[in-house]
Amino acid sequence: MLRVDDCVVLRRVSMGGGEENPEPPTEVGCRRTSNVLKNELLLHEAVIKNDPDAVKRVIKEPLDVNSRNNYGRAPIHWASSRGNTEIMEMLINAKCDIEAKDKYGMRPILMAAWHGHTDAVQMLINYGASVNTINKKQYTLLMCAARNNRLSVVNFLLDTIEDVGLDAFDTDHQTALHHAAIAGHTHVVRRLVHAGANTSTTNKQGRTPLHSACEKGHVDVVDFLLGHGADMLAKDEEQNSPLHVAVENKQTLVVQMLLEAGNPTNLENSKGLTALHIASSHGCRGIVEMLLSADCDIDRQSKNGNTPLHMACLSNNVVIAEILIAKGADLNALNTRLQSPIHIAAEQGYSEICKLLLSAGANIEQREQGGKTPLYIAARGSFTAIVDMIIKTARLEYTPKKRTRPKTPEERRKWKCNPDLDVSIALQETDENLEIILRKLSHKQLSPGEWKKLAHLWAFTDEQIKAIEHQYIGPSSYKQHGYRVLRIWVDSLGPDLDPIEELIDSLNTIEKNTLADAICKKLMRQKEKSEKKPDDKICVVS
Repeated sequence: MLRVDDCVVLRRVSMGGGEENPEPPTEVGCRRTSNVLKNELLLHEAVIKNDPDAVKRVIKEPLDVNSRNNYGRAPIHWASSRGNTEIMEMLINAKCDIEAKDKYGMRPILMAAWHGHTDAVQMLINYGASVNTINKKQYTLLMCAARNNRLSVVNFLLDTIEDVGLDAFDTDHQTALHHAAIAGHTHVVRRLVHAGANTSTTNKQGRTPLHSACEKGHVDVVDFLLGHGADMLAKDEEQNSPLHVAVENKQTLVVQMLLEAGNPTNLENSKGLTALHIASSHGCRGIVEMLLSADCDIDRQSKNGNTPLHMACLSNNVVIAEILIAKGADLNALNTRLQSPIHIAAEQGYSEICKLLLSAGANIEQREQGGKTPLYIAARGSFTAIVDMIIKTARLEYTPKKRTRPKTPEERRKWKCNPDLDVSIALQETDENLEIILRKLSHKQLSPGEWKKLAHLWAFTDEQIKAIEHQYIGPSSYKQHGYRVLRIWVDSLGPDLDPIEELIDSLNTIEKNTLADAICKKLMRQKEKSEKKPDDKICVVS
């Protein structure tokens, strides 16, 4: 059985094109109308089922051969779309309207061309159907055939019709060649071009058929168009070349083909973006590598001053940023806001990008247009991991200050050990003890403000201290601030320095002697518990 959408008849249209307005029905008239509607429904059903015998039977009954369903389609539409010339001839002999339009403006001949039925198209033309008809989108016969890869119909139209509208355009200003190129119908494209179709026509976006083929990644179509005069330098309304479009849509094979055909790599669009900018933004590794191999300018700046490395940082594309840096991209290039790539990464909170840039040597002292450093920007965004990372980088050359006073006899007695042993022997097996000490010190033993004394002692700058202090998690924020300072400081110590000894000295320096003694005693107790053999090394007390 038919679907309701296919078969419900909403109205009957007279040959004159107007709807019938019958007199108020009588009882007999109602029965007659009911029979007519039934016959019309059966006609639609028979045509859709491609049943010529059923059509032949029902067409003799009282009915309107031009009755429509809710799509505005008459039986001739269905017969044309199925290419059943036998049924079409019966309907035409029954005086159907071969120029009837459905709700989309599709006439029977357009339906036949759309579905690729050359015989049906020829029959309708022989019976007088207009070859210049268009639908609501202004699709011509040639467009309907070309967009659906109906090569047989295309050949028939080009060979038979004198003015087929080869370069006619629809509501989007696209020609039949555009439609075929977008869909990737290589044989249709070839036939249209050989028939004289213009490869330089542009649609509403200013794009040529080559743009369209590059956008969709139709390699064979691109290859054919490049070999038959298509302009690879043509630009759309936004000044995008086919290469820009291919990169934007990540069409790697098309990009390779364009580059091999000699496409310039540094063409700019209206925003000053090259193909490398776009590829870097989209994370297209293969395309980026191809463009760099083709000598694309790695530091070309767009109209807002961004380089491809800026674009990679904006999109958090770590792999692309790594490739660009390895190829020598300028780490400290500035855009119109005086932002370097690390400003952008810090502003967006992209920690992996920041880590990569810092390890490559990015300038962390550069100030952007508002006078802000990457450290300030990261702190303002509460990106604590990036803040700590930048401070650690700034402290790579940190050297602890020499002691300003000699140790007292008591301090010397505590630390005097044999050459192979120090008080931190318990830490040699694992860093867990150090972590416990740092956490306990910051969260339980240091009072508010004391972490700053340590920070100043350890040569943290005021900007660094403010950046750490920017993190606020409540009244106990100072505990986390202290812990972060301790961790940053420990990481900045050289391998030849003992963090425990340095920490105890620092606590004594800020007059936290009790805490220093407590840490020392705790570690000594741990050492004593770890002693298992009589000949183990012990501290010598003088």
